[in-house]
Amino acid sequence: MLKIGNEVKFANEVGDIFSGELTEVLSDSYDDVRLRNGEVEYWSKKTKKYVPVREKHEDSVFFEIKTSTGLEYASFKEFF
Repeated sequence: MLKIGNEVKFANEVGDIFSGELTEVLSDSYDDVRLRNGEVEYWSKKTKKYVPVREKHEDSVFFEIKTSTGLEYASFKEFF
């Protein structure tokens, strides 16, 4: 299960493998996102609560990872 502070492994777009500490979850589609129980949620202004990110917007979610070489960014698809 993904959690902030966990050690993760991922591959970048050219296939280089990295590992590091998951530090933040971000999104191009939503202003306020969080990682809760391994699921990314966003603040819904309509319902005034956090709700899961819809499947069609999963590609807009990315994670900031602190590695030994600096900060890297990865999507769900890049984790393993």
